[in-house]
Amino acid sequence: MWQAADACLKCTLCVTQCPVVSVNPDFAGPKALGPEWFRRHQAGTLETMAHVDDCTFCQLCEAACPVDVPVAHLIAAHKEGTIRSWRHRLRDEMLARPHRVAVFARFSTVPTLVRSVGAISQKTPLPRRHRESVGGLGPPLAKSQGRVALFRDCYSAGYDPGLLDMAQALLSLWGFEVVQLPRVASCCGAAAYAAGKPALARKTAESCRRELALGPQVSAWVTLNATCDGTLREEWPRYFGLSLDAPVLPFDEVALSASDEFWRRMHLVSASNVPLITHTTCRGKVARGDGHLTKLARRAGFSRVEPSVAACCGAAGSYAFKVEHEDTAQALAKPLALQSKRVKPQGFMTDSGTCAIHIEHVTQVQTRHPAYWLYRQYQRYLQEGSGQ
Repeated sequence: MWQAADACLKCTLCVTQCPVVSVNPDFAGPKALGPEWFRRHQAGTLETMAHVDDCTFCQLCEAACPVDVPVAHLIAAHKEGTIRSWRHRLRDEMLARPHRVAVFARFSTVPTLVRSVGAISQKTPLPRRHRESVGGLGPPLAKSQGRVALFRDCYSAGYDPGLLDMAQALLSLWGFEVVQLPRVASCCGAAAYAAGKPALARKTAESCRRELALGPQVSAWVTLNATCDGTLREEWPRYFGLSLDAPVLPFDEVALSASDEFWRRMHLVSASNVPLITHTTCRGKVARGDGHLTKLARRAGFSRVEPSVAACCGAAGSYAFKVEHEDTAQALAKPLALQSKRVKPQGFMTDSGTCAIHIEHVTQVQTRHPAYWLYRQYQRYLQEGSGQ
């Protein structure tokens, strides 16, 4: 698991890529909190450093490391030793199980449930369930592409089921047979790992894997959330010894391979001169670099597309919901607020539901997933009668 844990060259590349270091002077940085702490820990020094919990677990530090040190995962192990108040412990136990919390979204408001525990930021809105009517988009535009599983991540299943239906409608239009899995509430384990609970992360991931195994055989797993995407494809094999029986693909990557006829139709829609800003999440950048969402938006016919100027929006899963992180989260999002004020966009496109909540709050501009923007654009094509 920790094959390269002690390989740190002390080059500080991880520090230069850390978004928290630039806005939080109390944060010691990934090198000090990860590999340097680990060496002392292995030597028998067990104390926990201050502000280790301020790490967002974005993993940009790991992506920058030339010798593959699992910096963020070392910091997550470091977090285990943090002494917290009972309110913080109870809150963290709850937020480390987002699939359990999301179940309540069907019956009542999640903010009421979570805020009752305490230690929750008043500056960041908590998730509320989107209620949208979603219909089909017509017959497939391509021959059968086989059966794929659309991964029902915690956020989409609990708060944005319409997004799952939009993604399924688009995948069906592109020729895929689609099954949504897992059928019951499950989590890939990312939230628990980010909270400094590796053992719970493993247990949660193993439970999710068992649920996924109950579904039919598929040719690919399509993800809507960049964090889940990276967790399933990279962290499950590396840290938990788990794997899926088919490739894991992000939705936008599948979208870019859609038929030429789909893109031709998208470009028949009357163009808007109002810009769209694309924000690739930290985990999306770690997995595949930046630029994919910008490429997708431009190919979809959005005439004015501008990439986000922020390295991190500050959401980081449940990070921005915690009262001790609210100032750091707001500082990380400030460049987006300034960019939005300058550009005056019609919206933001991002590949994470919690990032969308935070971005929409700080910019006061609609922020949704790529599947939402593609679905609405194709609906406009149908409504304008462009196919006649």
